Amino acid sequence: MISSTSEYKNYTALMDIDNLRKISYQCLLNLATEEGIYASGKNEAYSCIFGRDSAITVLKIFRTHSKNPSLELLEICRRTLLTLVNLQGKEFNIESGEEPGKFIHEFRDTPEKMERLLTMEKPWYVYPDNTIKNYDSIDSTPLILIAIYKYWQITEDKEFIISVLPAAEAALNWIITYGDRDKDLFLEYELPGNRSHGGLLVQSWTDSHESLRDKNGQFPKYPIAPVEAQAYAWLALRAWTSFYQYQHPRFAKKLFSQAKRLKARFNKKFIFREGDYFFAAQALDGSKKQIRTITANPLLCLWATFEDHGKKECIIDEVYIQEMVARSFQEDMFDQKAGMRTMSTKAEIYNPGQDSYHNGSFWPILNGLIHEGLEYWGFSDEASM
Repeated sequence: MISSTSEYKNYTALMDIDNLRKISYQCLLNLATEEGIYASGKNEAYSCIFGRDSAITVLKIFRTHSKNPSLELLEICRRTLLTLVNLQGKEFNIESGEEPGKFIHEFRDTPEKMERLLTMEKPWYVYPDNTIKNYDSIDSTPLILIAIYKYWQITEDKEFIISVLPAAEAALNWIITYGDRDKDLFLEYELPGNRSHGGLLVQSWTDSHESLRDKNGQFPKYPIAPVEAQAYAWLALRAWTSFYQYQHPRFAKKLFSQAKRLKARFNKKFIFREGDYFFAAQALDGSKKQIRTITANPLLCLWATFEDHGKKECIIDEVYIQEMVARSFQEDMFDQKAGMRTMSTKAEIYNPGQDSYHNGSFWPILNGLIHEGLEYWGFSDEASM
């Protein structure tokens, strides 16, 4: 029996959380197909497989699994990961961005899902089997590698891991080879100038042109190395180092060396002083010049944390983390009512209008990942704001 006003409030809050959980669960089931998890409803524009979105959704499901186990959702995750493996790049195709070992950005296999992309000034490339497979994503490959590893950690599904190991090895080799275009250890992308079909100019999660243009409207020189993509690559390398350390020590040593060198170079090239705080660049351009626009993306590096025997590590040296978090919670970045902005209101390219896409707008997925990263690193007060 509820005997006080405070007990009633607590009861109604729990009921709201329970209802929200049920709604979220049903939404996931509505997005699920035989291929896996789609990015939007079956009759909507993004009713298809997206590598980045699928991987993050799978990882979010894993995060809740320990508290609210669901074999049904785990099976959906398994299907999703196997589909992503089947769509992994096998050859070089400049028109779609396909490369051996690279995981997909977007897959469409029915005409009604393809019309928008085929009526553009530069239509997207259609494969001989009448499907669109586009690989213009710099972070799909490390994110899917992380998701595969996490699935194995949770389930110890031997049949699954045996079937996907060749794909995982190909993806790890892509990070070390083709993903690093100029051999400076960083993952970077470009849209080739001699490509005749359409594609994405910006291939990180903030994939709008405006998010990288300067105050004069100029786009940076390729290749571009986004800050969060380096963190994801580092985590993928560290996770699979752990997997291979007993089975294939030589390969594990190679992965660990790559991760160690990537982290050292990252902290040398991305970190800069911004007023009273250390922070990380939004990206490096093709001349290795820092793009110093203040964004929330560096906080995604805290989400990409590797934990082993009670110890945690991310790509950012710990000496910088406290100041980066403090800088992110200044008024130009954090709003008490809405959360973390994609970009500082002080940025020269900040857009206060309703048409702001990544230039100061608020994205739930960004805030969700940041929340996890803050919790990993003990910033409980900031995470609960």
